[in-house]
Amino acid sequence: MKLRDLARRATGRPTKLVLANRLRFETLLSALSAGLIHISAPDTEVAIKRALQQVVKFLGVDRGGLDEHVDGSPGLRLSWARPGLREPPPATPDDQFPWVGAKLRQGEVVRFSRLADLPAAAAIDRASFERRGTRSKVLIPLRAGGPILGVLWFASVRDGHAWPDDLVERLRLLSEAFAGVLDRRRMEVSLAERLRFEKLLSFLAAAFSHLSAADFDPAVQRGLRQVVDFLGVDRASLIEFTRDGTATRSWAVEEWMNVGEFPWLTARLQRGEVINVSQVEELPDEAAVDRQSYLANRVKPQVAVPLLVSGIVVGGLIFSTVGAERAKSDELIQQLHLLGEVFANALARKQSELEALRLRQDLTHIGRVSALGELTASLAHELSQPLTAILSNAQAAQRLIDADVVELEKVREILCDIVADDKRAAAVINGLRALIKKGETEFVPLDLNEVVGAVAWLMRSDTIMRNVSMSLELASDLPKACGDRVQLQQVVLNLVLNGLEAMREPHAGPRTLVIRTARDGAALRVTVEDSGPGIAEKDLGHIFEPLYTTKTEGLGMGLAIVRTIVNAHGGAVGAENNPAGGASLRFTLPVNREPER
Repeated sequence: MKLRDLARRATGRPTKLVLANRLRFETLLSALSAGLIHISAPDTEVAIKRALQQVVKFLGVDRGGLDEHVDGSPGLRLSWARPGLREPPPATPDDQFPWVGAKLRQGEVVRFSRLADLPAAAAIDRASFERRGTRSKVLIPLRAGGPILGVLWFASVRDGHAWPDDLVERLRLLSEAFAGVLDRRRMEVSLAERLRFEKLLSFLAAAFSHLSAADFDPAVQRGLRQVVDFLGVDRASLIEFTRDGTATRSWAVEEWMNVGEFPWLTARLQRGEVINVSQVEELPDEAAVDRQSYLANRVKPQVAVPLLVSGIVVGGLIFSTVGAERAKSDELIQQLHLLGEVFANALARKQSELEALRLRQDLTHIGRVSALGELTASLAHELSQPLTAILSNAQAAQRLIDADVVELEKVREILCDIVADDKRAAAVINGLRALIKKGETEFVPLDLNEVVGAVAWLMRSDTIMRNVSMSLELASDLPKACGDRVQLQQVVLNLVLNGLEAMREPHAGPRTLVIRTARDGAALRVTVEDSGPGIAEKDLGHIFEPLYTTKTEGLGMGLAIVRTIVNAHGGAVGAENNPAGGASLRFTLPVNREPER
C-alpha cells in the first residue's frame, strides 16, 4: 500500500510541475499581453525590450529578439541578452540564412534544439549559426492578419534547449501580442506621417497661393528644403519648361542639378513620364550621359515626376540621395504627385504673372509712343529752335572768320552759344529716347519733383501752342519715392495731356494747368489741375477704366495705363471736380522706406 502511494506521488510530481510551469507561462502571457496592448508608438521599443527580458528569463535561454520587416527591408530590431553576452552582428536572412528565411516567409516556425537537427538543405544556415555561436533557437513569424511583420526569436548559446510542441504553441500565442504591437505602431507611424505630409502640403499650398514672381526664387528654395527634410533624401531640384518644351532654368537644394547634364531624364519629364530608379546601373544604355553626370556629382538617382497644368508639362521635380537609396513605393510617388501639383501651380502662376508683366510693359510702351505722337508739333518746335540757333551762329562765325580782322572773342562767344544750343537739342532727344525706349521695369529711389519738372519742361512748347498757362507748385523737402522713372514720367505726361485735352474746347475764363506735389501722410501725392469744364458725374468713377473715354476720338487707354502703372508701384489714383471749375486728377505713391545705396 505504501509503495503504491509513493509511486502515485512520484508520478504526480512532474505533472504538477508541468502544470505549474504552464500556469506561470499563462500568467506571464496574460501580463505581457495586457501590458503591450495599449503601448503607443514612442514607447514601443522600451516595452518590447522589457517583455523580451521577461520571456528570456522565464524560458531559461540566453537571448531573445524581435526583427521587424518593412516592405521586405529591415525595420525595427530589438533584442535582450543575459549579462556578459555580446550582441551578435546584424544578419541578412537571404544571404546567411536562406533556408530559414524561406520557411519564415511561408509562415512556418523554425526550431532546432541543436545544430545537428537542421536538415541538409540548411547547410549555409547551419554554418552561419555556428559562426554566431548559436546552439539552439526558435523563430516565429509575426502576423497580424496580413503579410509577415517580422520575426520573434529566442536562442541559447551555452547549451542546447528543447522546444516541445506545447511550448512552441504558447510562444505562438505570445507572438500575437508582439505582432499586435508592431501593427499598431505601424498604423500610428503611418498616420503621423500622413498628418505630417498633409501639414506640409497645406503649408506649401498656402505659401505658394499668393506668391509673386519677385518672391518666387527664395520661396521655392525653402519649399524644396522642406520636402527634402520630409522625404529624408539629400538633393532636390525643380526644373521649369517653357511652352515649347525648352528647359529654361532650375532651382536646387545643394545646387547640384544642371539640366544640360541629364538629357535622358529631362526628355522623359518633358513627355510626362515618371522616373523611379535606385541605382545608376538601372539606367538604360541611352542614359549614358545621365549616368556619367550622376557619377560625377556622386549622387544616386531616385525619383522624378513631371509637373503638369491642364495637361501641359511646365516643369519637373527631381530627388536624389548621396547615401543609401530609399526603397521604392507607390505611396512616395503619390505624395510627389500631390506636391508636384503645388509646385506646378506656382510655376504656372509665375509664368502668367511674367507674361502679364510683359504685356503691361508693351501696353505702357505703346501708350508712351502714342502720347509722344500727340506732341509732334511741340517736339519739332523744341528741336527747331536750337538747331536754327546753331545754324545762325555757325553762319555768323563764318563771316567773322572771313573778315580781314578776326575778332576771336566774338568767335569764342558764338562757339559757346553753339555748344549750349547743341546741349539743349541733345537734352530733348535724350528725353525722347528715354520715354520711347522699351526696357525692364527698374524700381529705384527718385525725386518726384524732378520727375514732374522733366515732364513740364518737355511740355512747355505744347502748352504755349495751346495757349495754356502751366505752373508748378512743388513741395519742398519732399521725401523720395521708389519707382521706375520712365513709367512715372509717363503717368505725369498722360495726366497733363488729359488736362490739356479737357481745355481744347472754347470756354470762358483763363486756360490754366497746375501741377502740384505734396506729402499726404505716409504717401506722396501728385495732382494735375485743369480749368476745363470738369468731368460729368456719371463719368467720374469710370475714367480710369480701360476703353472708357469721354472723347469722340479717344481710345480710353491713357488713364487706364496711368492706373496700371500706379497700382504696380503700390499707389492709387483718383479724380474730382474743382469747386471753382475744372477737374483734378491725382495719384499717390508710398514713401521709399529702403535705405539708399
